[in-house]
Amino acid sequence: GLGARHLLGELLVSEGWRRAVAVVDPAIVELPLIEELLEDLMRHTDRFGVVLGPTQEPTYDALEERRLAVSEIAPEAVVGIGGGTALDMAKGLAALVHNGGPALEYRGWDRMTEPVVPVVAVPTTAGTGSEVTPNASFVDTAEQRKLGINGEALRPRYALLDPELTVSCPTRATVSAAVDSLVHATEAYVAKKSNRLARLLALEGFRTVFRALPEVVERPDDLKQRVAVMYGAHLAGIALMHSGTGPAAAMSYPLGVGYQVPHGVAGGIFLPHVIQTNVSRGVHAYADFYDAITPGEGHTSSSTEERANNLIDAMRQMFSDLDVQGDASTYGISRDDLPGLVRDTMELRGALEQNPVPFTEEDVERTFLAALNLPPNE
Repeated sequence: GLGARHLLGELLVSEGWRRAVAVVDPAIVELPLIEELLEDLMRHTDRFGVVLGPTQEPTYDALEERRLAVSEIAPEAVVGIGGGTALDMAKGLAALVHNGGPALEYRGWDRMTEPVVPVVAVPTTAGTGSEVTPNASFVDTAEQRKLGINGEALRPRYALLDPELTVSCPTRATVSAAVDSLVHATEAYVAKKSNRLARLLALEGFRTVFRALPEVVERPDDLKQRVAVMYGAHLAGIALMHSGTGPAAAMSYPLGVGYQVPHGVAGGIFLPHVIQTNVSRGVHAYADFYDAITPGEGHTSSSTEERANNLIDAMRQMFSDLDVQGDASTYGISRDDLPGLVRDTMELRGALEQNPVPFTEEDVERTFLAALNLPPNE
């Protein structure tokens, strides 16, 4: 809620965390709201330090560079303030406080042998879901792959969602994060591991974000709509944790690592194409999303397949309005890059296998070609 950030200092005190480090997005560290928040943290701790997060995709190299600043303070808690990059860096540093090996040593799930200090997430974007996930993703620059330091201990102990902190977020980043939440919601809804709770949260999260996001872009100071986007995106993130992700998310990772396409934008590029493939193979559950965003329109008069296709049309129109476009030339991608993109996606088979119908290597290639307007095979 509005002003939730003001609970942070007292929260640290109530937990007895007297030494803390804040990882802050460098783009916001000098904003008055953030300066005020950091000063409040300093008043509520005995030892406090600020670490600036990276400006691009977080890497293991960047994580190692920031390790020393954390060790000097020996924090009892790490606070992440910023978008998904800052929150991932906070989680990574929390893992390294007591685990002294190279950061790359902890790739995978629960590779830490010593305790991970608690993480508190204060997101300044709405949509990444990082405030509820047990994952922190980093790029291995040597192998040009994005791999996670993951484990239940990395899931933030607390998350303070204050929509006022998102007002300064640039439009492009606002759109990317929110579209990421739409990917979370739709893929969680149909995933093989989905359940009633995940579907309930996914549907409400999608409906709320889909309606409010265009309003936020048109009127950036509209706090009521920002509350809606942050709330809906948070629900989508929880849905993802109770379900699973899918092909659109998997295909977005190579674009982020190799071509610096924002993660949410990349997911949005692929999402309508993935849904279209699934609908053509009999997955019509997406009709529920169309019903949710168009209430009172007599949905029973049309088939679930028709309404699922209507969702694709509505999504494409909104993404076009928000400039989420899949043009390969914009990102410096050529037809020659396709084999590498497909190969890197296939390494994330776990996500592809969560799709409700088989999504093969040929489907991945075809989706890349269609979504990025790449020339077809000769």
